[in-house]
Amino acid sequence: MEGRRRVLVIAYYFPPMGTSGVLRATKFVKYLPEYGWEPIVLTATPSAFFAYDPSLLAELQERSVLIARTPDDGNPWWVRRRAAPDGTVALPSQRIHTLWLRWSRFWWIPDRQIRWKKSALELGWRLVRQYEPAILFATAPPFTDFLIAAELAQRAGLPYIVDYRDPWVGDPEYWCPTPWHRRRHQRLERSVLTRMAVATVVTRGLKENLLRHYPDLLSHDDVAIVSHGYDSEDFAAVGRVEPLTDRFVMSYVGVFKHGNPQTVLQAVARFLRRSPSAQRRFEIRWVGIVRPEHRRMVEQLELQSIVRTIGYVSHREAIRHMVESHVLWVDNRPMGSPLKLFEYFGARRPLLACTPAHSPIQSLLQASGAAYWAEHGDVETMTRHIAELYQRWEEGTLPTPSEEFVRAFDMRVLTGELARLLSLHAAL
Repeated sequence: MEGRRRVLVIAYYFPPMGTSGVLRATKFVKYLPEYGWEPIVLTATPSAFFAYDPSLLAELQERSVLIARTPDDGNPWWVRRRAAPDGTVALPSQRIHTLWLRWSRFWWIPDRQIRWKKSALELGWRLVRQYEPAILFATAPPFTDFLIAAELAQRAGLPYIVDYRDPWVGDPEYWCPTPWHRRRHQRLERSVLTRMAVATVVTRGLKENLLRHYPDLLSHDDVAIVSHGYDSEDFAAVGRVEPLTDRFVMSYVGVFKHGNPQTVLQAVARFLRRSPSAQRRFEIRWVGIVRPEHRRMVEQLELQSIVRTIGYVSHREAIRHMVESHVLWVDNRPMGSPLKLFEYFGARRPLLACTPAHSPIQSLLQASGAAYWAEHGDVETMTRHIAELYQRWEEGTLPTPSEEFVRAFDMRVLTGELARLLSLHAAL
């Protein structure tokens, strides 16, 4: 790789871990060499996680990406003990998950991956000395990744970029146990931002959040928007797949980690009560891990006959389910920008979104020209949207997003934006 400069990429969540949290870093690493950058990845050896996708790791191994792993991942022994022989742990109910998060946020700042920091710093320093990167890049959450980048960069005298997939301070859904904890998070984030070269964020809302919380520290040019995206090669590998013709298929691909499917499921049940003839031709595909309480919700609404639970599948298989669908369903939280939304764009299918008012994704939904959305709890509006989509399916007039809009979110293109920032801020 003569002639390329090196970047040390710090990403706790990384293949063979699965779920959407690993995809942004994975695709950046995949395409950076096309822009003259050789990535060196610093990550953990996973011991317990909800899902694994070895195919994502194989994709990088085929391109000879150097991936260095610490011998541990910082998981407490009682978490590792819950793991099955293949390293998977069951996704708990939302209630148990919330209690676990609150307990961990009391004891570990900024997150439980702080237990990984010591071994990551040791391995990271060896990688810095051996490969002499020109810049460091850390993506979060977990925000421990930012602390590791800041300490390694300071020790090595190197610049670093921090990449926000979610907000740190300022997340309206983030629960801090005490005012002391909140101040501690603010001090840590401020220290990271003080020394960084630039921050990248996935939405304008995240950029505005940072500028609003640190007006004395950050200017407009200190925060760059590099959106989530989709990998066109994933869709090319699946090939030309058309949706079924004998039934209307609406799919949700992913995990409800924070959201709730209640509004959409209630709307489907209401639509089917009003249009009973659609019962035999309506199918919901749930592709991914399903919480126990969401299974019970399906039963309570008597939707078992139309909800097909696929379970967790490889990323390419998830893509196949997207393109086999007529409509793709996304659920969003106040400051969220789910990566699956952009893969839905790549599938070129109409979208049904349950999203808060003034969500960061609403402008994208509108710009796509192929999206319907309603707020959480607005079952009647959602029911009307489902009825219209079903009717347009029957008529053969379902909308699709414009090609110009979709191509703007190709990860190969977006990686070029990141590469430009790396070149702009790298050590000479």
